[in-house]
Amino acid sequence: MTKEYPITDHYDGQRFYNPGINMDKPFSDLIKWNMNRPESSWPDFVENKAQPQIVTQLENHQTAVTFINHVTFLIQLKEINIITDPVFSERASPVQFAGPKRIRKPGMSMDQLPKIDVVLVSHNHYDHMDLNSLEKLYKKFNPLFIVPLGNEHYIKNFAPNANVIELDWFQKTDFKNTEFFLTPAQHWSARGLFDRREALWGGFVIRKNNKQIYFVGDSGYNNQLFKKIKEVLGPMQLSFIPIGAYEPRWFMKNAHMNPEEAVVTHFDVQSARSIGMHYGTFKMTDESYDQPIKDLEAAKKKHQTDSIGTLNEGQTEIINL
Repeated sequence: MTKEYPITDHYDGQRFYNPGINMDKPFSDLIKWNMNRPESSWPDFVENKAQPQIVTQLENHQTAVTFINHVTFLIQLKEINIITDPVFSERASPVQFAGPKRIRKPGMSMDQLPKIDVVLVSHNHYDHMDLNSLEKLYKKFNPLFIVPLGNEHYIKNFAPNANVIELDWFQKTDFKNTEFFLTPAQHWSARGLFDRREALWGGFVIRKNNKQIYFVGDSGYNNQLFKKIKEVLGPMQLSFIPIGAYEPRWFMKNAHMNPEEAVVTHFDVQSARSIGMHYGTFKMTDESYDQPIKDLEAAKKKHQTDSIGTLNEGQTEIINL
């Protein structure tokens, strides 16, 4: 259960919600989707193509980014290491004997990680909040966990002394000369049958040396939302934008953007560079394994841009911001 939080335009005193849109679907829609799902077009296993670099020195204008898998990135700035939605478990599921199973190993193992200073968790869905991974990170590094409202108790259950900060949309906290803002997202939350929307969801903007990195988290496309984030916080130098888990559109559209909407989001926040995520590890929806990459390439051509792309799992890139 959530704590008591002030009533806002996205919290009614009991549950959080998305202003202006009802995300709750009837159970009949879920049955309809599952009765009409196509045969799986995903391979059983894929070898990663890249080897991560262990970066130990960076200049103020440099950011080292390693794509680990799905939405998990190691973001290294000078004097601070950040990991997003860390998922290292075999399945994105409440149990490890059923549920979406990974088709590839993480591009960087837990043992290869440098000291982690900050863990960002965007919301409590199992492919974003993996408690097994969070507990291992706590025991190994004792980092700062930054989460949306209503999510602290998940971490405190296994680590009562953990350093956890909850944020509401557009609230911020400072750590190691770095600012962390929680940003709105058009999504929802639940880990069971009866806790739907009891915890908030969101993305994060990391600001350091007057440069901004935007981790969208999970979100459907919303023109007003992303333009407002840019209006409030300013343009982004680097963004991580979801491009997968979008089919069938009639069921997924409100909660998950497709690759073309990701390109539009890239423009909405005036991002100098964007990297696609939320694809290629866990089969959760109906598009084929490689469809997000194909659709992203088509969208880039349509919108005449090369400033958004992807990294291979395990690939490290040093980016000048």
